[in-house]
Amino acid sequence: MSDSFLPSRRSVLTAAAVGVAALAGCTAPEPPSLTMAGGERGGFFNEFSQLLAGAVARSRADFRLKPLTTTGTLHNLDLLGAGGASIGLALADVAVADTRGLAAIGRVYQTYWQLAVPVDSPIRSVADLRGHRVSLGPERSGTRFTALRILSAGGVAADDVAERQIALAQVGRALVEGQVDAALFAGGVPLPVVEAAAGKSIRLIDLNAEVEALQRRYGAVYRAARIPRGVYGTETETRTLGVASLLLARTDVSDAVAGQLVEALVSRPADLVPAETLGTQYLDPRALITTAGVHLHPGAAAAYRRLHG
Repeated sequence: MSDSFLPSRRSVLTAAAVGVAALAGCTAPEPPSLTMAGGERGGFFNEFSQLLAGAVARSRADFRLKPLTTTGTLHNLDLLGAGGASIGLALADVAVADTRGLAAIGRVYQTYWQLAVPVDSPIRSVADLRGHRVSLGPERSGTRFTALRILSAGGVAADDVAERQIALAQVGRALVEGQVDAALFAGGVPLPVVEAAAGKSIRLIDLNAEVEALQRRYGAVYRAARIPRGVYGTETETRTLGVASLLLARTDVSDAVAGQLVEALVSRPADLVPAETLGTQYLDPRALITTAGVHLHPGAAAAYRRLHG
């Protein structure tokens, strides 16, 4: 064959460049992002929102989640109500107070309340907190909302303690270094950010009496729970308070998005629970649909029926 019929090196390279450009022009656009209101750095809400965003990205969903660091439940509900977020996490005892414009995607896990003091502290009960410096959580948080209820259930008024605003990521250090005498916080057990800083230098206070008082006053949204021995080095099991954590959506979120969120929750549940955290494995269909009186989003309800009948 004559060399005149062979393509030149320049023509081959030019054709290749044109092909690459054409492929680039055909690249699918980035999927839309939905903002998800999470929680404090170092807290379980924040961790879960990051894990869920990863699970959605690996799924067949045609959207992505953009986790937002917040101060927790009350901040999240404000964002959802104002349209600053489409998806968000909230403690059930706060969420049930006003569900207008909101629907549940599912109950994702149980939050464990933990009242911690230095290991050599004389504090043995909620009543003993009077006159002491106590961390109750950020101002606009579900943590503080429930912490004040716990104090009241134990016969302690907010003015009876010297409240200290300590970020969750600093609570363990604050206890060890004597910046506070006690801290009420919530999450999985152990809470890694607290364990890393405090190790076995703290102990937990029994909250069983407060659980019973809260149940009489507010009903089954509060549940008795147990923290296993060995958590933070404790030698015995600790009775405490459990509150469901809900994944919520605005009611204007589409049925398709709600259904795809459910699929992400049920397809690989182990990927959504930090390995070092106990007591949070509630990502199964029977628990997911138990949403403490907050109605399921229609798209979520349809997805549960489709997946599990």
